[in-house]
Amino acid sequence: MSKDCLILNGDGRPLSYFPLSSVDWKTAVKLVITRNVIIIKEHEDWIVRSPSTSFKVPSIVMLRKFHRFSKKVKFSRSNVFLRDMFTCQYCNDVFEKKELTIDHLIPKSKGGITSWENVTTSCKSCNLKKADSIPKVLPKAEKPSHRQLIRGQEKASGQKISPDWQEYIVA
Repeated sequence: MSKDCLILNGDGRPLSYFPLSSVDWKTAVKLVITRNVIIIKEHEDWIVRSPSTSFKVPSIVMLRKFHRFSKKVKFSRSNVFLRDMFTCQYCNDVFEKKELTIDHLIPKSKGGITSWENVTTSCKSCNLKKADSIPKVLPKAEKPSHRQLIRGQEKASGQKISPDWQEYIVA
């Protein structure tokens, strides 16, 4: 059982997708007590007690007001690794983050730019082999959705997103 609580914005979507907006159960209970959120779903068999009251622990809460945030997927080294699920796009082996590099499909020296469509995850060995050349078969490289990054995070952490949360995480 997950001990975290998903936080939704006033429109019913997560505040952020990566990292996925969640708080620990203690913070979730504090948010409920201070009336900053509306409880959407509670953990079925989990109650916390104080000397004067008891609470079912929230699993999903929604802010009372809508807060505007950027919906863009931020380009970053970590997000490229998540998109590619920590897999070298040349040898298809899975690696730890420290063993990976970012490779430009079309090298910078040949006019390539740093963008979602021109970078891919590579192990150090494959990156050295490729060097300054352009591969004959280019790996798929595109801007990921929030859902792709979440799947990459699940794979990296070995933890699945709570089934209760799935319907609130839209692509």
